[in-house]
Amino acid sequence: MARELRATLSRRPRSIPPKYFYDDVGCRLFDAICDLPEYYLTRAERELLLAHSDRIVQQAQAESLIEIGSGMARKTGSLLRSMRGRGIAPTYVPFDIASEAIERSVSALLAECPNLRVCGVVGDFIHDCARLAMVARSVPGPRLFAFLGSTIGNLDDEQAAALLREVARLMIDRDRFLLGVDLVKAPDVLNAAYNDAQGVTARFNKNVLHVLARELGGEISDRFFEHIAAYDEARERIEMHLVSTREQVITLPRADLRLALSKGELILTEISRKFTQASAERMLAAGGLLLTEWITDGQFALCVARAAASS
Repeated sequence: MARELRATLSRRPRSIPPKYFYDDVGCRLFDAICDLPEYYLTRAERELLLAHSDRIVQQAQAESLIEIGSGMARKTGSLLRSMRGRGIAPTYVPFDIASEAIERSVSALLAECPNLRVCGVVGDFIHDCARLAMVARSVPGPRLFAFLGSTIGNLDDEQAAALLREVARLMIDRDRFLLGVDLVKAPDVLNAAYNDAQGVTARFNKNVLHVLARELGGEISDRFFEHIAAYDEARERIEMHLVSTREQVITLPRADLRLALSKGELILTEISRKFTQASAERMLAAGGLLLTEWITDGQFALCVARAAASS
């Protein structure tokens, strides 16, 4: 963490990788965001999964679910129920950076499905796919890999392609990949989703400052930062920043880092890319995956794909 943040905060434009949002407090705040009226993404994806999980699981003949960036696994239940409906005692592999989120979500899933077999993997999906691969090899197939919530939108073109290539390398002919993507839509809808009236997203964004201070031994006051999120139509993505409201110096001793911030200086904390069918298909192809089905309600989409090498 120290090495990574020393690099991303020292260069301009400054940035903080969004994975550092997800300490215990951050996980709870994001869980609250998913229930906000402005934040349509979770509801739209859940409704698509409720309507189409049986067909997705049946067509994949899936016996196991490997979920990348599982978080609180809010939508996982419908896929596991569909597997159980086929008379299968499924295996579930949640892979997430936040161990507490895995523990809490799995506890809820086991209450509903006591015969669920679980092997949680704690790690960063950018750097720790080898850890997931060790577990995935022993998981019975056919396997359904899932990356939901449009979390793929937090990655730029290069990062997304690299992650998808890692997934494609784990897949055999019978495996399938299920990807959730948010779609390009009216800017006012997108801007509202990341600037909620209750200010929960602002608290979520500012909480990353507390993570940095705690983990890297500094003192940072979130009173001197503001949350900004805006849709860039040309790049088809939301950009979320923290903006310094005054000149200030931040010292993070464990990262050997001293930052002199000017008033109005931005720190990028997250991008959230929005997709069309064509751009999603290009992204999958760059990662060695072939789109086989596009399921959408017009505002969100589920992509089903297979490894291109299996064609």
